[in-house]
Amino acid sequence: MSLARLFVACTFTLALVAGCDKKADPTPTAAASESKKDEGTKKTADKAEPKAEPKAAKIEGPSASDDKESLGLELPAFGAWKAKWDPDAKVAKWENEDYDSSIVNRVVKEKLDDIEDLKTAAPEMMQLGSAITKVVEEKKTAKGWYAIVEREGAIELVYIRKFGATVVCSASLKKGDLGKTLTKKEVLDACESLSLRK
Repeated sequence: MSLARLFVACTFTLALVAGCDKKADPTPTAAASESKKDEGTKKTADKAEPKAEPKAAKIEGPSASDDKESLGLELPAFGAWKAKWDPDAKVAKWENEDYDSSIVNRVVKEKLDDIEDLKTAAPEMMQLGSAITKVVEEKKTAKGWYAIVEREGAIELVYIRKFGATVVCSASLKKGDLGKTLTKKEVLDACESLSLRK
């Protein structure tokens, strides 16, 4: 082998060994630190919690509430109908032993300003629990509004009253199997007799 070729081979070998043996600088440069900091900030921003839903406006003044006995409502007795409060179910109702069903009052979160709101909310509502298939009657009154609706073979009168919070007063108008059947007038009279306790 010629001396020139031997020199080139040695130079190449030394360059190769020097390159492989070179260790990474253990102290990162300022630019590298900034880059890592930006990356961490971006990950934190990506993991940011979703925005909370806006809270409903607080009701000023007296209001019906689940936290109050009988929802904070006055249920006057009429005839043989007696007012009853169920604190576990948060229901204030009138009961009469001669009738198959009672007249139930519940505070709800839905705004229920019209029949379309009621149709949307009906399947999830405790007092209805299924879709409305037919609206028999709908009427605005001086105290709120009511609708007589059909759903899965049931006929119910649903009266929407506002006492700060929304109160749904409802009862079945379907013919009873054993006892008497509630009339539209009886339910309307009961629902319109509601007032806030003083």
